[in-house]
Amino acid sequence: MQESVAPRRKKGWMNLKVTQVFEETWDTKTFLMEDAEEGSCPFDYIAGQYLTFRFDDISERPVARSYTMSSSPNQKGFAAVTIKRVLGGLVSNYFCDKVAPGAILKARGPIGRFAWDSTRCRQQLVMVGAGSGVTPFISILREYADTLGQPGSPAAMTLLVAYRSKEDLICWEDLQALKDKPGIRIFTTLTREDARNEGYLHGRPDDAMLSGVCEETFADSTYMTCGPDAMMKNVRAFLQNQGVPDEQILLESFGD
Repeated sequence: MQESVAPRRKKGWMNLKVTQVFEETWDTKTFLMEDAEEGSCPFDYIAGQYLTFRFDDISERPVARSYTMSSSPNQKGFAAVTIKRVLGGLVSNYFCDKVAPGAILKARGPIGRFAWDSTRCRQQLVMVGAGSGVTPFISILREYADTLGQPGSPAAMTLLVAYRSKEDLICWEDLQALKDKPGIRIFTTLTREDARNEGYLHGRPDDAMLSGVCEETFADSTYMTCGPDAMMKNVRAFLQNQGVPDEQILLESFGD
């Protein structure tokens, strides 16, 4: 029997070098990073986990913020985070305004249990996100898209993601590439723009929308939701009203 190999992980704070920066939308950027000394990605991780970044010189005291990786473990050689500006957000605005290729960032991790795990999760995976809350789901979708139904992967995946308008479609190219893969369903709703004639849903994820997206999934699904607290509260209440036990509902918030 082959022994399992412990995941690679650096102790303490590591130095990550930003290699590329991509503009996702007018207020969101994706940052690709590698080990500053040795190159490549210096750790193993599970899709859905996050890194914590520390900044010592952007305020009177050091500040730290955690961001879920938008890259996937099957993308070798780098890790990526996708960060949206938050009104008044110290670190998110610093990232978007100041962090450029060549920057060295202090980070630690990866960490987190907001992930699909074959030992504790159901075979169907239903994800509900809003805005930058889509990032862990991009990672998860990409990680399992080509292995659905195989051991260690979900049998099927569904995503409902809410954006304000078509100008706010974070990771849109990734979603377009994933939506036609067998076993994957992706629904996009716009909360401040009515584009139903173009195939979008309209409005915030309410009970009626969730019912349409989640139909026939309640018996054998794990549900994951990431985004504003009010949305996650509504999603959890809806699922509880359908008889979904709390252990099948995973929630994740995000920082500024």
